[in-house]
Amino acid sequence: MRHLAPLCIAVCLVALAVGSAAADEVTDAIAKAQSAYAKSDYREASTELQTALVGVNRKLVDLIIKAMPAPPKGWTADDPEGVDASAFGLGFFANLMVDLTYSSPSGSSIDFSVAANSPLIATYRMFLTNPMLAGMGSGMTKVSVCGYDAIQEFDDDSADLSILAGNATLIKISGESAADREYVMELANATDCKAIVSVVE
Repeated sequence: MRHLAPLCIAVCLVALAVGSAAADEVTDAIAKAQSAYAKSDYREASTELQTALVGVNRKLVDLIIKAMPAPPKGWTADDPEGVDASAFGLGFFANLMVDLTYSSPSGSSIDFSVAANSPLIATYRMFLTNPMLAGMGSGMTKVSVCGYDAIQEFDDDSADLSILAGNATLIKISGESAADREYVMELANATDCKAIVSVVE
């Protein structure tokens, strides 16, 4: 599965894209929540706080997008897609999810995904700390990328790199085939993982 959650991103992006957020959308919602709470209108207070949270998370998604690597020389990139996954019941993937597809000089599509506060990272860490799993022919190899532990899954049909950045940020770079291994690593080496982590941790 090349994309972290392509269908979910496509559906949720529509909802996030409806209307542009006013500069004071978040502060207005917080003020309304405070007013409703003071009147013991807890339902309205809850609704306004959720509105504020969605607004804040939208801004975090924008910051993650800005921290993603520019296309290396000779590459191009599509428009990034980002969602507040938790707002749409997709918290089992992550809290915030951003996906960007690059095109390598050969025309291959290289998918770059960031999942903030992802439960999936616990599974990867289990692999890294359990030598027995690494020796069971899983095809996974532990490597170090941009200052963090990573799992490389390079076989005859895939070129996937999962970077366990920070405490709970999963950065995944995937090629279309084994021939894309070089491009996956080139993009990984062009990534400032610490800048991405600093946005959400």
